[in-house]
Amino acid sequence: MWSRTIALSVLATAGFAPCVCAFFLLDDVRTRYSVVISAAISVLGFLAARSAIPVVKAYTLRANLFGMDINKRGTAMGAKKVPESLGLAPGVVFLVCIVLFQLLHSHDAAAVLHSVHGGGGRAALKTQAIADAWLVDYNAALATICFMLFLGFADDVLDIPWRVKLLLPTLAALPLVVAYGGGTGIAVPLPLRGVLGLPSYLDLGPLYYVYMVMLVIFCTNAINILAGVNGLEAGQTFLIACAVTFHNLWTLAGHGADSPGVRDGHLFSLYLMLPLATTTLALLVFNWYPSQVFVGDTFTYFAGMTFAVAGILGHFSETLLLFFIPQLLNFVYSLPQLTKIVPCPRHRLPRFEPSTGLLHATPNWNLVNLTLHLFGPCSEQMLCTRLLAFQGACCLGAFWLRAAVTGWYK
Repeated sequence: MWSRTIALSVLATAGFAPCVCAFFLLDDVRTRYSVVISAAISVLGFLAARSAIPVVKAYTLRANLFGMDINKRGTAMGAKKVPESLGLAPGVVFLVCIVLFQLLHSHDAAAVLHSVHGGGGRAALKTQAIADAWLVDYNAALATICFMLFLGFADDVLDIPWRVKLLLPTLAALPLVVAYGGGTGIAVPLPLRGVLGLPSYLDLGPLYYVYMVMLVIFCTNAINILAGVNGLEAGQTFLIACAVTFHNLWTLAGHGADSPGVRDGHLFSLYLMLPLATTTLALLVFNWYPSQVFVGDTFTYFAGMTFAVAGILGHFSETLLLFFIPQLLNFVYSLPQLTKIVPCPRHRLPRFEPSTGLLHATPNWNLVNLTLHLFGPCSEQMLCTRLLAFQGACCLGAFWLRAAVTGWYK
């Protein structure tokens, strides 16, 4: 199987290459400038996270915050203490990056205001109002993600029961829900308008806030339950972040420069996705097989919350769910165990055979074991590669599906 360096190089190329190509389609100079500066800060975030992880790793071991790699039980690696909760390092670096991006966008908004009739007039006042609303959303996003990072780390340390874990994202989402000032409706597809007699735009009112909370709960837990293999949690997060980044750039290249609202929404998402992708890639350097660190709930919660915030405040939550197709399938397939209809052990992992070094399927209901059922026993690295290949294929399918149904919303 590939070495760690080759595997991560292939993964990084598959994720970033389409985004680079989409960047060159941007024809608005200010947007290009913002994306370039954001990308530069994100690269610095990668370097900072890669340097911080060994430091945090030493502190977590000192605090006896570690786990054993069950998928290597019976071997020398299975007896080694693996530091837990290393999602804390990229999470903190990520927060620093988006604070710097806030300063960047404030400068960008000031440039826009100055360019509109020299900073005066009705158009300038409208632009100022959009900039002010954007900053409110940004601060709410920062508070929400920071809150979720803290609660995720608390979960790793305190080992909170599952029934309580469902409440954590709800608590963390409060700043986002309170500050949300966007629309509360959804566009109804053409086929449903005729069948159900619905308008083209359906205002959900307070129900939209319920939808936001449900989306937050799903995103923060979806990555957490599709896990248990070295590199899988961070790998799927990286690919989804790159897919969302490409979606943002593609939209900006299409009509972002003509609509300040659309431009701000997708730039907002970019400012979250770029540092998420790079800091996650830094985490993968240590979490890829054989894993030197475990990401913990700290990482899965903060990454899931970041996706939810980007989708809600970027106003493309429906499209975001298309990138979560593997996680949706895993959730539906896991429901019998999650609801205790079928016995649910603490760890729903495959069975490792020390004599062959291969993982075998167990009766547990999740996508990891289903893959082993379908394709047979394989090494842990191969299993992760197959699951990430499926994630990438689903992201490509999401773009095709979105293009196919575009005409349904006219």
